[in-house]
Parts: sequence; C-alpha cells; structure tokens
Amino acid sequence: MNRSELDLSNLKNSIQTLSECYYDYTRQSDEKLKNYIKDSCIKRFEYTYETSKKIMNKFLKKEYDKKEKELAINNIFREMYSLDLIENFENWVDYREKRNCTSNEYNDGNTYLIIDIIPQFIKDVEYLINSLDGVLIND
Repeated sequence: MNRSELDLSNLKNSIQTLSECYYDYTRQSDEKLKNYIKDSCIKRFEYTYETSKKIMNKFLKKEYDKKEKELAINNIFREMYSLDLIENFENWVDYREKRNCTSNEYNDGNTYLIIDIIPQFIKDVEYLINSLDGVLIND
C-alpha cells in the first residue's frame, strides 16, 4: 500500500486540532470559556475517533483484503492490535463506548468522562499515525 491509497492528512490534522483545543482547555481559568472549549474538545474527539476508525478499516481492506463483514468495530481493533498498529485494544474499545455515549446522550456527566480520556486518546492516535506511517514508508 502506498501513501496515495491511505491518506493520513485528515487524521493528522484532526489530532493536531484536538491537541491544541485540549491544551487551551487545560490552561483556561474562566469557567464559562472552559465549558465552551470542553464542548469543542468533545466534538474534536468524536471527529478524530471516527476518522481513526475509517483509516483502520480502509487499511485492513486494502492491505489485508478484509471484507466488510469481517470488519465489525471490535474486529478492526483486534486486527490492528495484532499487527502492532495500535498499542492497546482495550483503550480503543473504551473510546468507542465513550463515542457512543456522546451520540446517544449528550450531558455534563458524559463530557467529563470524555475529557478525562483525551490525553491518552491523543497518545493512542499518535501511535496509530506513526505505526501507519512506518508501514507506508516500508512498502
């Protein structure tokens, strides 16, 4: 697989904007502004998670000829973990659960669950990007 078949630019951009937003969130002292930034962090988490999932799916289809029926979300995470392209299977399952919480019911309790996992999520997405970059460079 080559770089043109698996464009990581959207994922790189989304994790960059999530990182910047989270940095602003942690530095903000005004509670009203902090809440606005928190909402933005949640939206950026959602977008970055969805982009990550699509990239993993596309990679497994193109590189390993996986069929859609083989690619239930947990299977995607298992495959990526077995290939050492994600560092922690359980983290990704947790991200999926948190993402589902925001799509089903957006409330303050859910936002705090998500904001707390963002630092680890950023690390895990960066690991995914670096892993896929490594595969693309070596092909």
